[in-house]
Amino acid sequence: MKLILFIYLKTTTMKPNWKKVLTYLIRLVELLITGAAGGAMMNV
Repeated sequence: MKLILFIYLKTTTMKPNWKKVLTYLIRLVELLITGAAGGAMMNV
C-alpha cells in the first residue's frame, strides 16, 4: 500500500510520465499475481 501511495505522490508532484506509470502498475499487478499464485501453490 505504501508503494502505491509513493508512486501516486511521485506522479502527481511532477508532470506524469505515463509510460513509467504504466510500467509501474504492470509490475505491481504482475507481483500480485505471481505472489497470489505462489501462495496458492504452497497451500495445495
